[in-house]
Amino acid sequence: MQASARESVHPWQFGLVVCAALTPLPPLIMWPGHGLLPLAFATAAVVAVPLLLHARPSGFGWAIGIISALLLPWSVIGAMAGMVLFLPSVLQLLLAAGADPRRRPTAAKVMAGAGLLLSAAVLTSAARA
Repeated sequence: MQASARESVHPWQFGLVVCAALTPLPPLIMWPGHGLLPLAFATAAVVAVPLLLHARPSGFGWAIGIISALLLPWSVIGAMAGMVLFLPSVLQLLLAAGADPRRRPTAAKVMAGAGLLLSAAVLTSAARA
């Protein structure tokens, strides 16, 4: 059974989740002497779980909510290990939940743009450091 275009997650939402999972990785990889790289990849894998639910928007939304709620304390508690770089991913996941232009066209454009700017800001600040 295949989901129709209306039933599936919009590509903007999908893209924001991809950004949320991948944006923290380049700074963590470039961080010298970082021994917790497997932990960072495991965290990125958990952040990417909503991508598996792209054909079910309700499951996608629930997954985003649960993962955001768990990722926020994880990034604060793991700040000394570099997991604080996943803090913007929490915001990107929440922006992805509302970035459906079929429901709210103007708000979705703002949310998608904010998520992309957040990724650019994280990567730019990591490149400067």
